[in-house]
Amino acid sequence: MTDASATSLEVRYASRRALLSSSKTERGTLTLFVPTMQRVAQDARVRLMVTFGDSDERFEIQGVALTWTQAGGRDGAGGFLASFQGDDKRRAAEMIAFCAQRPLSMGTASRERLTLRKSCQLKLAKQQVPGELRDLSQTGAFVVGRQLGKIQAGEPVWLKVDGGLFGMGGTWLEARVVWQGRKGEELGLGLRFTGNEARQASAIQRLLEGATER
Repeated sequence: MTDASATSLEVRYASRRALLSSSKTERGTLTLFVPTMQRVAQDARVRLMVTFGDSDERFEIQGVALTWTQAGGRDGAGGFLASFQGDDKRRAAEMIAFCAQRPLSMGTASRERLTLRKSCQLKLAKQQVPGELRDLSQTGAFVVGRQLGKIQAGEPVWLKVDGGLFGMGGTWLEARVVWQGRKGEELGLGLRFTGNEARQASAIQRLLEGATER
């Protein structure tokens, strides 16, 4: 049923892959980072008309804003996190399955990480060490580097991409090391982001979109 009081938003993702990188499923909760500069209040009902730069497909789903619209910096990039329940959660899951080119019944069964190479810094309680980002999603990252061997699983860390997030001056992303070991042929750290979701989601999304547009 359509909620007449919901705020309607036209939301366009650069690609289906960009939407995949903007979604997150954790403990049964499905969230999506919605890129927009329109002011949306926390707990507001929203109706999203979603389109893509690489497809003619269009989805309409309703959800609830978990955060106020967050400004992303001088370039105006920003947005908010939305969550979905009931039939809208099912429709959101089908949209994610479409973007992953999987049967709609699979919903959010598979999440995609974006592979990239970008210099970064990891900050611990008493030191800061260089590394290189190898993959990234809204939920976490894989980082490699010669000086990362002594960092143990469970340790809190802060990640910043060198040169700023595409001219944004740099944002420290709060994370936790969830595992240490090899991914493919490389030895590194698996990180899960743990900080303020709205601010970090906006920063991560700018990085993801910048990488997919290359």
